Amino acid sequence: MKTEEIKETQEKLLALLPLWNYRIAKPFKQLLDEGISLEMYYFLQTLRWLGGTMVMSELAPYVQMQKQQMTKIVNRLVELEFIKRIYDTTDRRMIKLQITDKALEYIDYFLKEDAGCFRQMLEGMNETELCDFKKAMDILIRVLPELPCDRKETVRQEE
Repeated sequence: MKTEEIKETQEKLLALLPLWNYRIAKPFKQLLDEGISLEMYYFLQTLRWLGGTMVMSELAPYVQMQKQQMTKIVNRLVELEFIKRIYDTTDRRMIKLQITDKALEYIDYFLKEDAGCFRQMLEGMNETELCDFKKAMDILIRVLPELPCDRKETVRQEE
């Protein structure tokens, strides 16, 4: 029974991806201010969801970036004053990244002012659709962070 459920879930996930991309991700990407890439926004949100302060090695599995790419994003976010580096006084090699109030203000402003296309989409739903969509988002927010972050981890669990 579980194998059939996994197959059905996999098919639904693959069917969902294009819909999510064209109806949610693409319009969202077009809304971002110049200078803030989609990856930078995801990076900020991930850091925020994980408590706002952590070292790059802790954050890396969640953002699934190579060190070089992550360093570029961190440098750009530091330039924009959206994150700051906090150096450990006992070990200079340990550098924590901390989201700044400026970044939190940007995220809040963006959600209130710029993400209007989503508000229009949600307002176009009837009450049942809106309730179902909210429940689906609540479930995804609860389940997705618990999924393995990389392919090696997934393979290990399946063995």
